[in-house]
Amino acid sequence: MSNINFEYANMDYLQDLSGGNTQLIKEILQLFIKQTPPDIALLASYLEQGDWEKAYKQAHHIKPTLAYVGANGIRAELQEIETLAKNRQDLNQLPAKLNTITPKLEILYEELSAYLQTLD
Repeated sequence: MSNINFEYANMDYLQDLSGGNTQLIKEILQLFIKQTPPDIALLASYLEQGDWEKAYKQAHHIKPTLAYVGANGIRAELQEIETLAKNRQDLNQLPAKLNTITPKLEILYEELSAYLQTLD
């Protein structure tokens, strides 16, 4: 187990899910780090375009991946974006809400990358 001090990630769920299979953990984390940024960028573009249907579906698509890495606080913030977009509420606040998540995701990617280094 690593001695990384996580701010946003929690590896407990992924450890349990994988049965401690280091190779599987690496694959999941690498996929998360590779795929989540373009998914978030797509969500941002839907919010900018005012395409609330696609925005809420994209937020819904991203949410489960955050659970894998134990980023439940960020997941909850994304849930709020999903709910507001789906219900067409407070739509003018959605880009700002996403902007508060983005720096947290950057830290999360750094945490996961550092954790990956301990798995070699």
